[in-house]
Amino acid sequence: MGRFVTASCLERVRSTMSTESVPDSFLIHSDREIVYANPPFCVLVGAESQEQLVNTSLTDLLAPEYRSTLREQITRIENHDAATLGLTVEFQTLTGQLQRAIVVSSLVEWDGTEQVQTSVFPIAGGGTDADSRRPLHDQTMDEAPIGISIADPNGKDNPIIYANDGFSELTGYPLEEVLGQNCRFLQGEHTREEPVAQMREAIDNEEPVTVELRNYRKDGSMFWNRVTIIPIRSDSGTVTNWLGYQQDITAEKRYEQDLSLFKEQAKEADKSIFITDSDGTIEYVNPAFETITGYTADEAVGRTPRILKSGQQDEAFYAELWDQITAGEVWEAELTNQTKYGELFEVKQKIVPVTDEHGDITHFVAIEQDVTEQVLTTQTLDVLNRVLRHNLRNSLNAIDGHAELLEDECLDPEARKASVAAIRNQAASMQQIAEKTAEIRSIWDPTEGHETWEELDVESLVETYQRQYPEADITSTIDGDGVVRAQSCSRRL
Repeated sequence: MGRFVTASCLERVRSTMSTESVPDSFLIHSDREIVYANPPFCVLVGAESQEQLVNTSLTDLLAPEYRSTLREQITRIENHDAATLGLTVEFQTLTGQLQRAIVVSSLVEWDGTEQVQTSVFPIAGGGTDADSRRPLHDQTMDEAPIGISIADPNGKDNPIIYANDGFSELTGYPLEEVLGQNCRFLQGEHTREEPVAQMREAIDNEEPVTVELRNYRKDGSMFWNRVTIIPIRSDSGTVTNWLGYQQDITAEKRYEQDLSLFKEQAKEADKSIFITDSDGTIEYVNPAFETITGYTADEAVGRTPRILKSGQQDEAFYAELWDQITAGEVWEAELTNQTKYGELFEVKQKIVPVTDEHGDITHFVAIEQDVTEQVLTTQTLDVLNRVLRHNLRNSLNAIDGHAELLEDECLDPEARKASVAAIRNQAASMQQIAEKTAEIRSIWDPTEGHETWEELDVESLVETYQRQYPEADITSTIDGDGVVRAQSCSRRL
């Protein structure tokens, strides 16, 4: 299968030819019938407009002796027998002149269908007006934003006979130090043998190949190089040259390595972590995500975070979230999510946009901390606080009432004695409330020092959790030493 180029990418090529890593001249065809030809190709063959070429056969534009060979190559491409094939041909232009060129064909996706792109590299000396044309390396390669080289298989050790400025900028070597060498001079200490052997085998078999390997610049710095080499053949099928593309993919590799390290660290995290692409499709979830949400990685990957929507937040909430993160800003909020089993849980969420070296968003990383227990604790303490304040107010009212009675000088001794006793009882009750409050808070509030659980009302605690999680089966026992041990809890988190 060939390496596909999307239609949107090729559409950008139409308007910004100099910024894309494709030749200036190219055309799209199906069964060799031209469906699109860009302006440089129209000029190359002497056509006044694209419309003059559309629906005509590509092979009709060639000198007769090249048509059969190109037809065979395109058939191999269309049948997926080869990813990319190149050939030296002569175009029979509409002005009656001959133009020699190298053509490189591969599969693309164009307007939703699989078609063939043929890129054209004009060669000087191919026609009567060749002197007015710039040579191959001047016209189409010198200013390309990637490294391009041409090697001569007839020379000793496949020497480089041409390299563009992009090759020099990528490697740091001036062109005079590049020409005449084999490309292996870019290899170094940490260049793996596997991709090198893969290239060697492809050259021996005269086949195109793409590999990724570590190369080294003149200053000794390492970079990741995506190398594509394509055999260029004469009309007789003999390989006359090797065309090479070199692209610096160091940033991509570093991202892959950072992502791999992040995933390893995320495995041990107790917070739910998931990664989506720029469209919001989940690509990775950590084990904590599986535990908390109930969704396995296989169930979550390929879907969107909408699987966690609980209905507790409206569409405006999610619209604001999306607007903020797609603008490159970090999002933080507390919200209610829903597990695979329909159970609600509270999370504190942070979403971080991840950008590439160009500032374009490539992924989103979401980190969620389950705060359900914290919310329950806060709610419980709030209820407890209201109850205690009510009890304290009752005690204070009772004390105040008895204090007024004691102010009455006519109060008989027995009544006075009873009021004093009542005040003392209420004071003792308030002291017990204060002690109980501190004790309960130490149990429920994680910021307080934890005390023992001997006096904890276990039945009330079980009832509270049973109301919170009606589908759970919660039981408990207390040993003779007063230690509480929960026997089972089937809440699926």
